[in-house]
Amino acid sequence: MRSRRARCAAAHSHGAAGQRSKGPRRRGHEMRFSSAFGVTHGKKSPWFNPLLDQDTPLYVDPFLVFDDNKPLWAGAKQEVTDFFDAAARLIEQSKGNQNSLAYKKALELLRFPEPNEFCLGLSMGTPHGSGTGPKFAREVAGVLDLARQYGHIEDLAFIAGFNLFTGGIGLDRISDILCNILKHRFIRYTQKVSKKLGVTMEPVTVKHPGWDRQRSRWLPDAKIELPKSPIGDGGVLLAPERFLKEIPTVTPDEFWRWAEVHEGHLLRQDFSYEIAQGLNQADRRVLARRFARKYPDKAADYLRLVAQMPHLPYDVEMDPKGLVFWRETGEAVGKASPITSADLPSRQQEFPAFVELLAARFQHAVENTDLWRALWAAGSPQKEEVIQAIAGAMWTEACRAAQVDISQEVNRGRSPVDFKFSKGWEDRALLEVKVIRSSGFFKGAATQLPQYMKTEQISHGAYLCIGHYDEDFAPTRIKRVEDTIATLAKEKGIQIKLVLVDARRDNKTSASKQ
Repeated sequence: MRSRRARCAAAHSHGAAGQRSKGPRRRGHEMRFSSAFGVTHGKKSPWFNPLLDQDTPLYVDPFLVFDDNKPLWAGAKQEVTDFFDAAARLIEQSKGNQNSLAYKKALELLRFPEPNEFCLGLSMGTPHGSGTGPKFAREVAGVLDLARQYGHIEDLAFIAGFNLFTGGIGLDRISDILCNILKHRFIRYTQKVSKKLGVTMEPVTVKHPGWDRQRSRWLPDAKIELPKSPIGDGGVLLAPERFLKEIPTVTPDEFWRWAEVHEGHLLRQDFSYEIAQGLNQADRRVLARRFARKYPDKAADYLRLVAQMPHLPYDVEMDPKGLVFWRETGEAVGKASPITSADLPSRQQEFPAFVELLAARFQHAVENTDLWRALWAAGSPQKEEVIQAIAGAMWTEACRAAQVDISQEVNRGRSPVDFKFSKGWEDRALLEVKVIRSSGFFKGAATQLPQYMKTEQISHGAYLCIGHYDEDFAPTRIKRVEDTIATLAKEKGIQIKLVLVDARRDNKTSASKQ
């Protein structure tokens, strides 16, 4: 069986072997690093080949970095430990005075701007995030102070352990923190790869290029030789594929399960009433963090156990969850069913029909070709963000041919909407993509899409809904959305087209067998 990378390469060329570039080239939609810089990325290439205009939903995993035996990464765990130890010493010097110079200096050290150069992020937005703020820095400082008192700073080097004590430290922030602290190593790695490939580098501004161990502070922003991204004025930083992962290793849920087995008597002693009442996932996470704060030694035991386990990266080559090559998947489907001149909107009243046609094309591709496979990930329904990204990639080529602007994840008013289509001011329409099983399925029809239509003064929208199971298409479930749309159309004078997409697996025949 060919890997997903190989299948995508057959449909989407990434440049000829041996081709060299003096700098980045923006060639339409070919926005992977290899395409932009005219180099080849093959099966044996150790570096991850990112999209430069949209984040890939993977993160740099500390466990994988610390386990690496290459010289460039030697001592990485100790460096992260030293960083947190430096912050903890400043917190200790403050003696609890948050207005002291030492405490303020610690908070500055614990600010981590999003390392946009990596183009990684679970939200799959454009790589221009802001990173962490002062509130987050105070939360991390509180955990470090607790860990210092119990002698567990080294156990927090894996960063994910912070999530056992406080919320708001998801995969993106784990990756942001690690990539900031070790950024100077990734800079050297990128420079080494670029020189080997013949990629031209030029001075670009890099935030937090390193940290000063003696003064316990970040080095000032600096101009550093890196490949310059064709998106904005920043540079590109590459990461080894072997460092990337898609799911967390350490979570409050897993810590709670570990505690149930190994420290059940303490859980019953401290939380007997709550446990007796029955716990949902949110309750478990709250109690798991309370347990970690009361018994930091137990949290450290759990972290050490996890550190000893084998850690495997995400299989980028096979891409079993469709997190890497979704762009190529959507583009290949779009090219297979191109828009004809007859489909192009020539008058204002035809514009809503054009947007509905795009939705219908996606529906047809899922229900009548193998695109439905991309809407599943390792046996489970694909993430809504990935489905939206695939649809957007499919529609981009058609919009280019029609000279229609397509904007993804626009946010005005109180709620974001997935796609905005426009051709001047008069021709505008919105399209929301929702998985029927998602918690926001009814909200999208009743609130999200109508609110944005009101804010933007747009009268036409489409609601594209994907179902993966028989129960998703239950008449009562669908009728509720149909009734909501009909009521809104009558009350607000807007039109919303409902498009249902059948992504069920058990009623599909492989296109190759048809």
